[in-house]
Amino acid sequence: MSGEPLLELENVTRSVLLPDDSELHILNGIDLSVSEGDHIAIVGRSGTGKSTLLNILGLLDRPTSGSLQWRGKDATRLSAKQAAHARGRDLGFVFQQFNLLPGRTALENVMAPLMYASGHEFWNRRKLATESLERVGLGKRLDSMPQTLSGGEQQRVAIARALVRRPRVVLADEPTGALDVTTGRAVMDLLDSATVDSGAALITITHDSNVAALAREQLQLDGGRLHPLSEVAAR
Repeated sequence: MSGEPLLELENVTRSVLLPDDSELHILNGIDLSVSEGDHIAIVGRSGTGKSTLLNILGLLDRPTSGSLQWRGKDATRLSAKQAAHARGRDLGFVFQQFNLLPGRTALENVMAPLMYASGHEFWNRRKLATESLERVGLGKRLDSMPQTLSGGEQQRVAIARALVRRPRVVLADEPTGALDVTTGRAVMDLLDSATVDSGAALITITHDSNVAALAREQLQLDGGRLHPLSEVAAR
């Protein structure tokens, strides 16, 4: 680890109540510590709880039990407003389907998170968004609409948007799922180098062990718990 933990999960569980009043146990005791500069990949098949874990890591949901610490504070006690502020300020999200705003240029898409900023970030939003796009190699595509960009270029816009506020943690949910293998590898290399340059932690949620292999720490979500990927493979 490199520095003080940003996110710490200890024995985190998540259950939901089913219509027949029985409980479905999705997460059964997650332990995870994330510090600045970490690159962690979490691998899991469909239905293993990856999305549930992502929502907890992204402060979008709360655990049923266990400890969730965000920058040394009990994240389960954050109000909805405080959690939303933390997400906007310190968390960046990259999704499989890009989620770019239609009818908005690449620059306008990257500027979007800065519309809710204040002070320097708000007044310099165009400059900051331009610099973020230049860092991902799209300085000449500022005025391009999403539909005129390739899949790899759209994902690079999404990465620029996720990094524009220099978050502490970037959560990438199946970031290469809509891309071919070669483009996906290039996007992951870019995402890794961009987060290293900014000092952010990168957590990649994926079903692809090849994508996971690019991370410095590889974990598998299995049986509602996290295990080192090498340990699972040896079973």
